Amino acid sequence: MKENKLTKKPKSKRTPYLKATDDEKVRRNWNKAKGLYERKEWSVSILRCGTCVELSINAAIREELVTVRDLPLNFVDKLLRNANGLHNKYQNIYLPIMEEYEEHEELKQMWKDCVTKINSERNAIAHKGEFRSKSVAKEVMTNTYKVLSKIMD
Repeated sequence: MKENKLTKKPKSKRTPYLKATDDEKVRRNWNKAKGLYERKEWSVSILRCGTCVELSINAAIREELVTVRDLPLNFVDKLLRNANGLHNKYQNIYLPIMEEYEEHEELKQMWKDCVTKINSERNAIAHKGEFRSKSVAKEVMTNTYKVLSKIMD
């Protein structure tokens, strides 16, 4: 069969994931989380929410340390790899960086109200093999949206 416009698969114009910006990675993962939730894959949607929040924290840390404070990107990326996990990145890098800004108290409260819940649900699924219900997934989705709205604005 001869290939033509109808039979030939179009080339994707989408940026490969590894070359995507931090914002694009967050957006793609959030869209995936919403799709998983809509397909009633509660536990997997929670995993994806944890990924979204961690990627958004990475982006915020890079923005502050590379763009604002002019630190080398290689150094910041190494710092993020060594801080492995949402808890370490948020508590040990992001919050201390944000101390000088007026939203610091709000970010601390967001840790208590939203991020710890997202992280604990994600970890129970990823590290203990537990499953979650729709109500838990809905709460995690809501908390994730709040965090992304604040950090990515």
